[in-house]
Amino acid sequence: MKIFITLFFLSFSFTLSIAQELNCEYFEGEWKGNKKGAGYQGDITILFENNCKYKWIASNGKLVTPGKIKIKKVNKITYNNRAGSRGKVIIEENTLTWKNTYTGNNYKVVVKK
Repeated sequence: MKIFITLFFLSFSFTLSIAQELNCEYFEGEWKGNKKGAGYQGDITILFENNCKYKWIASNGKLVTPGKIKIKKVNKITYNNRAGSRGKVIIEENTLTWKNTYTGNNYKVVVKK
């Protein structure tokens, strides 16, 4: 029982520290990758600014869409953009995977910093 309680508090404090560290500053800068599925397809750059705002830029330099992410909980990040898409963003190390789970589930964006 003592081990269980210790492990519980260790995992809780670890989860809490991740949540405290994950903020808009983590995302700032340039992320590059690929978009597959509906709409624009191909190489894509996501430029993050302050306040969790971003712009998706196509390989030809044209704006695909601006938007914003919301950090809700540890590893629970959602996004919405002016094109009308909404979905979730999954973080794995230095990779972000975007899926429009709320508006069709018909594309996927994977970018790395």
